[in-house]
Amino acid sequence: MSRICDCCGKGQQTGNKVSKSYNHTRRIWRPNLLKIKVQDELGTTRTYTVCTRCLRTADKTGIFTKKVQVVPANAGAKAAN
Repeated sequence: MSRICDCCGKGQQTGNKVSKSYNHTRRIWRPNLLKIKVQDELGTTRTYTVCTRCLRTADKTGIFTKKVQVVPANAGAKAAN
């Protein structure tokens, strides 16, 4: 799964984790992505990877009119344990 939102293009950001003793180590912040299945007017189902901010905005504006299923991105990892 790509770690980029299909709606807004939000991706991972990098920076420094700063400890109490002010040591700097590199780290990555990843967006909260979900896979949603949307059915269009023709009846075909497409899967989009969308961040939760875009999903919330889409729910308010009604961009995705017919959502079939919303699956968390880490659902497979929980099932494996």
